[in-house]
Amino acid sequence: MAMSIEGRLAWRREAPFHIQMTVETHAVVRGEAQIAGKVVRVFRTDGRLELGDHIAWTIWVCRPGDEPTGPAYIYEGALARASFIEAYLCGTPPNCELAVYEFTVIDAPTEQPIMGPAELEKLLKDRDSQQSGPM
Repeated sequence: MAMSIEGRLAWRREAPFHIQMTVETHAVVRGEAQIAGKVVRVFRTDGRLELGDHIAWTIWVCRPGDEPTGPAYIYEGALARASFIEAYLCGTPPNCELAVYEFTVIDAPTEQPIMGPAELEKLLKDRDSQQSGPM
């Protein structure tokens, strides 16, 4: 079951790490990929993860039409082409965990985050205004 926008927003606000990383390696075993690389941008940290640190985390890998019904996933083709990823992470570095579904493949590191709470706040506001309807 997918996590609600409110749940995803909470993770974006509270996850201990919000980073961009290089994808140096990824090994797929039985549908799960361990993504490993170096942190190239730090947008949030609790002090246990810094610029230049090496990290690893896992994610489900699938083909279009074969998506799992629960865990976060990435398509095989997108993973094969990924050089950089922005993600919200938790766990104990260097072995991290993805904070629910909060990641995206990016072309290059950016000065400002691609994924922030604001985009989910807007989705929530738009949804709520559609549900309340005209007065």
